[in-house]
Parts: sequence; C-alpha cells; structure tokens
Amino acid sequence: MENILSIKNLSVELRDRTLVKNISFNIDEGDVVLLSGANGMGKSTILKSILRLETEGKRISGEVINHSFGNILTLNATDLQRYRAGIAYIQQKDEYAEMGNIQVRDIISEIREAHAGRRLSYSEVNDLIDEWIPRRSDGSRVFDAKSKPAKFSGGEQRLLSVLSVIATRPQAELMIIDEPLNNLDFINARNISNLINKVVKENPKMAVLMISHCRIFPFITREIKLSSDGISEVAEPYVCHSCFGEPDENGFYIQ
Repeated sequence: MENILSIKNLSVELRDRTLVKNISFNIDEGDVVLLSGANGMGKSTILKSILRLETEGKRISGEVINHSFGNILTLNATDLQRYRAGIAYIQQKDEYAEMGNIQVRDIISEIREAHAGRRLSYSEVNDLIDEWIPRRSDGSRVFDAKSKPAKFSGGEQRLLSVLSVIATRPQAELMIIDEPLNNLDFINARNISNLINKVVKENPKMAVLMISHCRIFPFITREIKLSSDGISEVAEPYVCHSCFGEPDENGFYIQ
C-alpha cells in the first residue's frame, strides 16, 4: 500500500496556547482511520493543519508530507491549491443559514465546477440525489435540486454538506471528514454511514481520515487516539456500536 500522508512531529500553537504537540502518524491508501479523543484535544486542528486551513495567527511546525507534493506546510499558493484538489473535505459546521434563495443545485454545481470544469443541470443534480440518498417511505426526496438549504433543518443541512462533497469528488485520493453526524437523527445518520461506505467500496485505494464520537461506522479499519500524551494507535480492533440495527455483510444499513 502506498503512503498518502505522513504527519511528523506536528505542533500547532496559537499565541501562548499549545493546540497540539509533537503529533506523528501515517495514512496509507485504503486506510479508513478514525481519529478519536476527548473534546478540546485538538482533533479538528490536526485536520485543518493537514489542509493548511485557518493558519492565521498560528505557529505550525513539523511536517505534513504528501507522496506527490512533499511537505505541504512549505508549498506555494498554486501547489497548495493543487494538493487540496485531491482531497474531499467535509468540515464540521454547515453554513447555509444566510444563503437566502440559494438552491441545492447552486451548491452542488459550484463544487462540481471547481473540480470538473462544468456546472450541473437541475436534472443532473436530482439524479445525483437519487443515486446517493434514499427517498422517504412516501416516495418523496429528502430535498431536490430546487430546495433552499437556508430553510433546511440542521440534519438536512448536514446531509447536503456530505452529499455535495462525496457525490462530486468520489475519486479523491483522500477524504477528510470532521464530525459527519452533527445534528442528525438516526435515519440521516444511517444515510451518512451508507454514503461514506459507498465511496469507500467503490474507491478501495482512497484513504479516509474521520473524526466522530459516534461509533456506528462498520468500515473503519484503524483507530488512532489523541490524548494529552499525544497520539497513539489503538491496538484493539474498532468495534461498531449501532443503535439502529446491524449492517449487512458489506457494511450497509438497510433502509
């Protein structure tokens, strides 16, 4: 298996506060890694440092080495954008509340255009939605291309955030996911697990690094834990604890 990322002695400081210190771990192709640990330990800081996001005012040392680009902490702006283009990133917070009349099609098409060079039609967006999100029991979609995310519930916004990344970037070499189940009821949590599992199954060389406090994901292959002593590999195999039924032999939850 080829190495995708090597994080070596990563430390991040903000003014006089140490956010993370001397963190080291590797991610290889095909790894689906859960980054666990208590709140406030710096898990999201690690993810943002891997992408070199929100760096203003921070002192970042160590190395984040990508197999194609080298140490991303030293890349120029052009190469940094090229590096990020190979990563599907699902951030922790959804930001749709102030979007007014913006439609689902606008959001998904903007992301698709940035990475594939063209926008999608309303029918193409609806086809993507139908491919990735099961319809309700009455046959209706959870949302469609003309729906306005500003009016969505928190769970619907989260589902759109995950869909808009994975449905338009399914062949990225690395997926980074920060708390994918925020604000979700059990139906949408199950949908999210199935969405991520679908990408993993269809792209066996893709690596995934995910933060989640909920252990419902049957496809996790490794767990690394962040504590005050640093980061360590969890020796015991990851155990899925689902509160809404057992997944099938391929790791999918029955709808």
